[in-house]
Amino acid sequence: MNITIRITRSTITFTAPNTVIEGQTDFEQYNMKTGIAVAANLRQALAECHILKAQSAPGRLQEQAVQYHPVFDTVTVFVDTPLLLIPAEEFDAETMPQLYHYANTKHQQDDVEGTPINQINVVAAYAVGKDLRFVLTEMFRNVKFMPLLAPILVEFCRRSYGGFQEKLFCYFHDKRVDMFAFRKGRVRFCSSFEVSLTPDAAYFILNVWQTLGMKPSDVLCLAGSITGQEALLKELRQFIRNIRNVKI
Repeated sequence: MNITIRITRSTITFTAPNTVIEGQTDFEQYNMKTGIAVAANLRQALAECHILKAQSAPGRLQEQAVQYHPVFDTVTVFVDTPLLLIPAEEFDAETMPQLYHYANTKHQQDDVEGTPINQINVVAAYAVGKDLRFVLTEMFRNVKFMPLLAPILVEFCRRSYGGFQEKLFCYFHDKRVDMFAFRKGRVRFCSSFEVSLTPDAAYFILNVWQTLGMKPSDVLCLAGSITGQEALLKELRQFIRNIRNVKI
């Protein structure tokens, strides 16, 4: 059975099917503690997770600490690390880590994984901490990593079709905004910006809007958790006519 873990900069969430009630999904969230590493937070979250405890054979994990979890043998882990999108036709597994480390110097010591996103014809390269991998492989037999933004990219690309207007997609989370634009099913723009204040968000969005040569009649799509949304919309509407809220 598979359990899904989503790791952001502020939370770790667990999602799994309930083994007693058919069709029910269990969800649990752990808030990251500041000042300690992500792997240390994950180890603590795994120890406290009620989903893992409730669906374990009594005493088995305590008696045989080296054993894998008796119910969840597979874990899918969505990690929130910077993306490097490589066109599928140019992808080379051997050069991928080097390319990624050139573009993301803060992750020199991390492993680099590549996940194909066939819907947009790219391979998403992203970092996975070695200590994070070690913590997970202690408990789960099969560990599969995925970039957090992979399903977001697919959904935004799907929404980019239809109409004659260009669309710019903005996904807000963890004091950051990820921006994407597509054209004919291919990625036209992909970047991420740190945003703590509304003026910062407005500045980056309008800057990208201008860089892409978008018109006032084109469409800006906003999604995620937006701090100061009303103030942001007030600033953006001075320059952009069509702004939509998108639920994902």
